[in-house]
Amino acid sequence: MDEKLLLIEKYKLKHENNAWYSERENSHKHLIFKDTFFEKTDVIGLLFRINKLCIAKVKYFRKNIMKYEPLKYDYKKGFFVVPLWDADFLRHLSSGYILDFRYLQTITVYDDFVHLCNELESFES
Repeated sequence: MDEKLLLIEKYKLKHENNAWYSERENSHKHLIFKDTFFEKTDVIGLLFRINKLCIAKVKYFRKNIMKYEPLKYDYKKGFFVVPLWDADFLRHLSSGYILDFRYLQTITVYDDFVHLCNELESFES
């Protein structure tokens, strides 16, 4: 199955009126992206849109994704490697630091994100 469709299935997005929506219990339905965005973008673009991450983060990780390992967490197994579409975390290979998408959401000042990137890149040889 196409990774984009697996991502849609994972987040249980609903298709309606040429767009994809999130409908969770006890919350309002909200637009995640339109069909044109779904068709034109890659898995990183969709994953980062679902996780409400800005375009600067999308551009950085598109360019540098080979320096990261996609991970999920299980309370029994700990962290384990998964395909990118299924990731909840990214492990920076050179430093071993694990970035949670929720943590990346909290970085709202561009210079703070640049500082993080520079710090991670300082571990690369």
